Amino acid sequence: MCKKIVVMGGSFNPPTVAHKALMLAAVDAVGADLGVFVPSSHAYVKKKMEKVLSAPLLIDEELRLAMLRAMAEDDARLAVDDYEYHITEKSRTYDTMVHLAEKHPDAELYFLAGGDKLDIFPRWYRICDFLERFRIIVTDRDGCDAASALEENAFLRGYRERFLVIDYPKSVLPVSSSAVREKWLAGDYEGAREMLHPAVYGIMREPSKYLIDSFRGDFHFLSNFYEAPLSFRGITYQNAEAAFQAQKCLSEEEKQLFATLSPDEAKSRGRKVPLRPDWEEVKVGLMEEIVYAKFAENEALKKLLLATGDAVLREGNTWHDTFWGVDSRTHRGKNHLGKILMRVREALR
Repeated sequence: MCKKIVVMGGSFNPPTVAHKALMLAAVDAVGADLGVFVPSSHAYVKKKMEKVLSAPLLIDEELRLAMLRAMAEDDARLAVDDYEYHITEKSRTYDTMVHLAEKHPDAELYFLAGGDKLDIFPRWYRICDFLERFRIIVTDRDGCDAASALEENAFLRGYRERFLVIDYPKSVLPVSSSAVREKWLAGDYEGAREMLHPAVYGIMREPSKYLIDSFRGDFHFLSNFYEAPLSFRGITYQNAEAAFQAQKCLSEEEKQLFATLSPDEAKSRGRKVPLRPDWEEVKVGLMEEIVYAKFAENEALKKLLLATGDAVLREGNTWHDTFWGVDSRTHRGKNHLGKILMRVREALR
């Protein structure tokens, strides 16, 4: 039997109980096996919020992701895909659906949207290809009669069999992300709470429990520049940065020269040594081994790392490092060090 997946994209700034209720209604309507939330990138949501005159609250993309995952966690039919966070060009719904189709080659995909969007569907990128490959579930939202709108539009009428109209869940009609933002900015936290999944509300109230976006101050121990001796492949270094920079060298004699260096000294020396030819291929794996050794060999640091719980770890920085961390100005970056720290934390548990 063909698997069915319902996809809901959006800003989710923040995700509300309406998003979850609507997704589950669509999943039930088509007998889907899975409902996937796909949050829009920070760049897209930021641009969107710049046009909002009321309640222009912009929630960090990692927090939005954490909120969606927390909201989906209590139902095995729900999942989250952060595909749009990792593309640098303009995100398009068609490309997102193709990505999911490739990820789930045995599935029939449905895209879920409000009926108020029907008038712009004909202008979507590759809309004919979209409708040939995927089906669309629309809801009667904000007073829109989706069925009538489909019949009145000549283009959409030609693809009528590709659309399924479902009722909007009546229990959540007054709920929206903009209403949550308005109440939140007005200090009406209880009013906002009624529109949010309990886990989402918890993240909004105490975001530091769910996102650590700077390896300074109380979280300096997460940085490779934190002084903590570790042994790696037969040599004891004074810090993780020295151990990492030493691996750019091939000879043990050259690596030994990094053993007593401070982080700054090690980074400076590392810029001058001839790079081993396979450096780009091995550097992420080496970093993970070194970070693991740092925390496994230092019990106090291990306890501090484990105490971060399930918080997203992200090396936000002002020096524009978008490989190991995330540029704090643009919110762009691969955050390889943060991801390594989260994998090490999980392994040490």
